Amino acid sequence: MKLTYPVFLGALLTPLLVMNQPAAANVDIVFDYRYDSSGFFTGSNSSRQNLLNSAASVFETRFEDHLTAISSAGSNGFHARLFQPDNGKLISIPNFSVGADQIVVFVGAYNIPGSLAVGGPGGFTVNGSAAFHENVLSRGQPGALLPTQTDFGPWGGRMSFNSTSNWYFDPDVSTNEPFSNQYDFYSVAVHELAHVLGFASAPSFNNLISGGVFTGTAVNSLFGSNPSVASDGHWVSGLSYSGQEAAMDPSIAVNQRKHFTELDFAAMKDTGWQVSPIPETEIWAMMLAGLGFLGWRLRPSQRRG
Repeated sequence: MKLTYPVFLGALLTPLLVMNQPAAANVDIVFDYRYDSSGFFTGSNSSRQNLLNSAASVFETRFEDHLTAISSAGSNGFHARLFQPDNGKLISIPNFSVGADQIVVFVGAYNIPGSLAVGGPGGFTVNGSAAFHENVLSRGQPGALLPTQTDFGPWGGRMSFNSTSNWYFDPDVSTNEPFSNQYDFYSVAVHELAHVLGFASAPSFNNLISGGVFTGTAVNSLFGSNPSVASDGHWVSGLSYSGQEAAMDPSIAVNQRKHFTELDFAAMKDTGWQVSPIPETEIWAMMLAGLGFLGWRLRPSQRRG
């Protein structure tokens, strides 16, 4: 039999602070450039792939979940559905497979009026055995199979970047230096990846929104209350934690680098991810870097996805 599931419509962006260190957790984010028709990430622009990898390491170094493989074979067919990253049109990739612990993110660029980028988890159709259906739905995360979902096991999704925006492609994201009237690509890439991974897009995240606030226990324990969310699931504009503007609010300004805060990570934990504590070496690196820069914000700002 064949079951059809809705395409997840996620979008937006954000950043995170990560020093150069090898990935230590389990999740492996793999970028697929087959729809990069404009060459935004390939050819002479292939160095931009390093920034995507740096953005991925923000989550790869903290997420400890084990995701089961999705293997299309015989009567079991997994057919990925997503918005094509280079034009925004809905497409399907038949008999797609995803390796264990992998999350596949298709990337590209086109002119996106009014947004720096859009992104979110993909949908799918599936045919085959009941066990195969459950595996596709959950990737080994039991909470994703509950009537009211408490966990999330995505196969991946897509991120599209505005090809006409004035981007700053930082060759070294471990440093914070001024840049002139540009939008920080790294910050936006981290934000969009968080949407692919469920922030404001996973049922387990949205189930925790009630009365305009986010009611997750990890967030409440860290923040001391239930923070407000915007109508689209982002934090309300300007929400801060420990002196930093949260990565998952709706906008970013030119000349600004935004870091994925522990508040943002707490929301990912409430979404169902197993988030490891911040490494002690990174805490010292953050202190040495000087966090005063993190609040620097200039206008105009622009909405992300």
